[in-house]
Amino acid sequence: RFFREQSCHGRFTLTLRCAGAMVQNGGKGKRKKIDETSVVEIEWPDDEQAPPSRNGIALWDFKAFASTKIPAKIEEPSAEKEQKRAQLMMLFRSEYSRFCKEVMGLESVPADSVDRWLLEQLAQPGGGPDPLLPRPRIAESSRVLLRELLAEVPMRCHSRVTGRLAYEQLTRYLKSARAWLSRLQDPSQLMTKEVDALEQWLQVNAGDWTGRKSTTECKYRKKLDELVVQQPDGTVGLSIRFRTAAEEMAVQVLKKVSDLAEALAQQLQDFTSDAATSATSATSAALALGPGREAGKIRFQEDEIPISGMHMVKLRQLYEVHNGGQVSEEAFRHRMYCMLRRYVTFIGLDPAQQGSQGGNMHAAAPESVFAWLRDHMGVTCELFASPLNCYFAQYYSAFPDVDAFFGSRGSFFDVDDLPEGSYEVGPPYTEEVMELMARKLLRHLQSSEAQRRALSFVVFVPHWGDDCTALSLMGGGDFEAFRPSPCKSSESPYLLARGREHHYISGVQFFHDSGADARRRYYDVPHGTRIYVLQTSSGASKWPFDEAAARALLDKLSPAEQQKK
Repeated sequence: RFFREQSCHGRFTLTLRCAGAMVQNGGKGKRKKIDETSVVEIEWPDDEQAPPSRNGIALWDFKAFASTKIPAKIEEPSAEKEQKRAQLMMLFRSEYSRFCKEVMGLESVPADSVDRWLLEQLAQPGGGPDPLLPRPRIAESSRVLLRELLAEVPMRCHSRVTGRLAYEQLTRYLKSARAWLSRLQDPSQLMTKEVDALEQWLQVNAGDWTGRKSTTECKYRKKLDELVVQQPDGTVGLSIRFRTAAEEMAVQVLKKVSDLAEALAQQLQDFTSDAATSATSATSAALALGPGREAGKIRFQEDEIPISGMHMVKLRQLYEVHNGGQVSEEAFRHRMYCMLRRYVTFIGLDPAQQGSQGGNMHAAAPESVFAWLRDHMGVTCELFASPLNCYFAQYYSAFPDVDAFFGSRGSFFDVDDLPEGSYEVGPPYTEEVMELMARKLLRHLQSSEAQRRALSFVVFVPHWGDDCTALSLMGGGDFEAFRPSPCKSSESPYLLARGREHHYISGVQFFHDSGADARRRYYDVPHGTRIYVLQTSSGASKWPFDEAAARALLDKLSPAEQQKK
């Protein structure tokens, strides 16, 4: 099934295979793929230097940028160190799972909790002992991981289910609550009495789920909601009581997590001297390249990372833009492996597993949106991107130490003085990072307004409701002066693309079973997406955004824009 594999004298090889040789299942999530009967295939140009396109729109645009030099202080990455970092992070995830089970009795770790813990560290300015673990003890000063752990006590409940599904969730909740009672101190027997009362309620109300009922009409949904709220009279829901009782256990887990993360970060610091001499020797290898639309694997020693052929073409073009036409093939392969290994480690992918695993926080808006932003809003730079999902050749990213060779300007959170310009802003969808982003955007807008500088942001965030601090901030009074006329209303300070009515690009688009396969590259977004347009006065004059522009931007997100024309 594999072909064109060559032996090499060094440690890097690239194995290429037919793009259709293996059919993969999609990710574990329930995201709906695009209707295959209407999907538009990706077209490859005759010019090898041009990007592929869909519906006549290029999948990336590396021409619209101001050349940036690779920072002199960026050291050559070490492939050995990246491999060591991957091994240690695999150990961390395994140990974290063990801590959760042994201390709290959790059969599985809270979904995405490691991702949120890592992302919050990366959003802190100033760096730290390790680029992936810059704040290894952050769990002790932040409530992010604590909140994720306690949300599992006695059970994490879905917020949208009604009818029979809500009833079944309540019965599972009851079973889990009984199990938790055996682990917790309940001297007043208050929790025990409330669990008994819930069991009696379920017995009395069993079977009453006929007919389609809204969340406000469904008695089971109301009961689920009551479990997690605090009433005006001070009465708290049963879940809150359980979580208060279990907090000491969760704090123990946080201490273990922090101790382990700090030890691993120290190991990586100490590893530097051992790997210093290997960074250059590791670049010596042979590489066999085939047609750009074929999938492949890049390998360092025994570590193989699958990558779509399309992204191999993209990374080579991006690298050439920032490193000149005369590119050292050995340096390119070395730097590409280090960058890929970092993101695979960060996202938590297992290259040995078939299908698109993980990557939920690395998705991106489709190329139709970026092309419109470029043509109508002057956007040529992204504030949250990577070499793998960027549309433009200039962007800010989480890991400038491995991304700089592919055009990264650094981390957005380390920028004190953002250059004048128009930016696309698509942060990771975690509350903590989005809040830090919103506050930093406000500072940039205020300082640029005072200096009469043109600054414009088009921000894409999930439609989670204004109880999310970042959304409340961007829709509040502090940002009012920076919202253009279509977003001036306090009732609707943003544009809304409704859930299941717009498309995004998969967060693992670079993986071998995504890439150039349009059926796997795009998916229907299950939740709504808010778009905030924020501009200084000079920015609004330079890049006007009116009602017609608002409608046009939403149209570019719609499924029709991705379908055959």
